[in-house]
Amino acid sequence: MTLPRRDTVRHTAAVDDTPDGGVDGGTRRRMHLVGTLSQFDGPAAALSWQRTALAGRVRRLTGGETGDRANWIVPVVQRLARERVVRRVRSGDWTGYDDVDRFAVRRGQRLEPVHLDLRVARHGLEELDLLAGSGHPATEDLPLQVGVPGSFDVALFSFGPAAALRLEPVFRRRLGQEIAALHARAGRAVVFQLEVPVELVAVAAAPEPLRPVVARVVARPLLRQVAEAPPGTRFGVHLCLGDLGHRALRQVEDAAPLVHLTNALVRRWPAGRSLDFVHLPLSGGDRPPSTDPRFHAPLRALRSTLPATTEVAAGLAHEEQHLADQVRVLDLVEQALGRTVDVATSCGLGRRSPEGADAAVRRTLELLG
Repeated sequence: MTLPRRDTVRHTAAVDDTPDGGVDGGTRRRMHLVGTLSQFDGPAAALSWQRTALAGRVRRLTGGETGDRANWIVPVVQRLARERVVRRVRSGDWTGYDDVDRFAVRRGQRLEPVHLDLRVARHGLEELDLLAGSGHPATEDLPLQVGVPGSFDVALFSFGPAAALRLEPVFRRRLGQEIAALHARAGRAVVFQLEVPVELVAVAAAPEPLRPVVARVVARPLLRQVAEAPPGTRFGVHLCLGDLGHRALRQVEDAAPLVHLTNALVRRWPAGRSLDFVHLPLSGGDRPPSTDPRFHAPLRALRSTLPATTEVAAGLAHEEQHLADQVRVLDLVEQALGRTVDVATSCGLGRRSPEGADAAVRRTLELLG
């Protein structure tokens, strides 16, 4: 894949003269690749493309979650069928949110971390080896980004809501083992992207007065996951609205749910573990982002809470929206946040065709300015 043509785009965002704001004109926008890259057959090609065609335009590298990994946690859930301690209670083809596999722990059995074949560390180690073998190892300045599903999310999609509450600690312990193994190998040359659609959807579904409370509740397992990681571990958070079948699990009426969950995380973020970035999806699935300033206005609340050292990746790039509207959305986001943001799609590109993924990358590059 070659680098898409980069058009010149003028942005109209002006510096906010209030004490707490102002778009930093000296900060260069970068592209944030959420994870899946359906254009590539394997991680070697995906990593090579980023190191060459996207040199200087990305802060982190991703192996592209190619093959069956493009379906996020679907392979993880399906591998549970091989474990004798569980039984399948429903089969699904994963064509939609109501067409999924579901398992239950057998009577008299106990689910343990060893039963969970997550392969986070395995894939991460393979990608670290590919980078080292190419002569361009992952570094602190250009680290490998490794996707990590939220412990409650993978428990929920595997066992359903009632059992997920009980089994979440098992998934958290297993994910903690995977994170520790990769951190032991690469240290600050790896950044773990926590991916949490269930948490964001829960906040969005709650009545407005209860959203801050719901956000604090659903943030707890994520914060425990971070706190249990080795000191010095680097994280990012990918808030997500879901993209199964390129369809969101839920749309949001404005950016307020994103703000509530982000604040619940950053206000209680464990010491000694860095929060490198937060990815904010400003639309879901095949719906482009809103051009209404009222949608983005709640983002102003993040000015006083989001650390300056934590980058914001705005999930707004959408190849089916007119470029002028995309530029307007980007300007609205940066004005609301009072800072320059990185640009991303709302989710990974695995639910797009290779041609659609190429178009989404091209649009992202057009918006870098």
